[in-house]
Amino acid sequence: MTVDQPEYQGTYSGNRITLSKIELPNKHIVNGNEFPYALAFNHSGELLDDKVEFLKELGSNGTVEKLLAKHGAVLFRGAGSGSPETFSKLVSSVETARGLKPYEQIGLAGKRNLRAENVFTANEGPKTKRFYQHNEYSRFTIFPSNIHFFCQDAPKVGGDTPIAHSIEFFQRLQELYPEIIEKLSQKKLKSSQFYPSREGKISFKGNEFYWQDKDGFGHLIKEGDSEEEKRRKAEIMVRKLTSDFEWAEDGGLLVHQYVPFIRIHPESQLPTFFNTLVGRYGAKKDAGATEFPHVGTDGGYYAPLVYEDGEEIDKDLLEKVLQVSIDLEYNHEWQEGDLLLVDNIQVSHGRQPWSEGERVILVSMWDNDVIPEVYKA
Repeated sequence: MTVDQPEYQGTYSGNRITLSKIELPNKHIVNGNEFPYALAFNHSGELLDDKVEFLKELGSNGTVEKLLAKHGAVLFRGAGSGSPETFSKLVSSVETARGLKPYEQIGLAGKRNLRAENVFTANEGPKTKRFYQHNEYSRFTIFPSNIHFFCQDAPKVGGDTPIAHSIEFFQRLQELYPEIIEKLSQKKLKSSQFYPSREGKISFKGNEFYWQDKDGFGHLIKEGDSEEEKRRKAEIMVRKLTSDFEWAEDGGLLVHQYVPFIRIHPESQLPTFFNTLVGRYGAKKDAGATEFPHVGTDGGYYAPLVYEDGEEIDKDLLEKVLQVSIDLEYNHEWQEGDLLLVDNIQVSHGRQPWSEGERVILVSMWDNDVIPEVYKA
């Protein structure tokens, strides 16, 4: 890893803070730009309040906005000690300076816990489980414009975070399989997600989540509410996303939304493969749930992948898209204190399994209220 001369610098409380360009091994070049773009602080774990002020200035003067629009993902190495409070201070300073607001999670499908203000653990599913590429909450009609990551504890073996540039994803599919782009630009995905009930028969073992959860649809539920009242309150939250849902016999909740596969990035005006198709298919495949009755080895129900008109998505198409996503991945090997800012609209992410050491990656999601236009071929 080579280090260049400082690119950004400032003085706060008498302390000079600098950020120098660094080269990451195996970085990608997308449309002539490095992916991800990486900068390193001159001090690691020191001068936190000064770094907070420095990042605040980079946020308010448009530097972070320009870097994210150009590169999609920006790494700040040596941002501070790996703690949720550190991450909260750093990321809040940047995003509030940019005029963004915290994203309200509705319909969380996974284990994720609050650790500090606007800071959550990443999905806490089993460490042997691979998460495939997906843009955060792209299975929904409402999603964050940005999702940022911070490394509290880096695993010793494995546990990289693979990210892929969704604009490059579109371009590669257009080059290799123009018929797929043609098909997906004319259709929407019927995005169906099953939320088990705490009292039901179905549960995603090792990655348990329920519709009653606070970040599921249980935001309004209070202790002592009757089952009827819990459902009524849950439906209020569901209807913020969709009016198409159904209750299962065992008390579970199946939610349907209809979302495009491809959008237009608001800054570059380039098509971006913004969806959760790979993430959903990879999970179904690994769980052995691609065929009826679509119940996986983990006990969870994986709804069929179909278009809005009910047509089943061809398995050959799914396999091709999955392979392209894997080919395009940059696998980020974490170091404690890494701060990775990600433009969710043009960058997807996943998670590699790990075998040794503790892995604690924190996330923070922010929104600018901009809904990108849908791409039409």
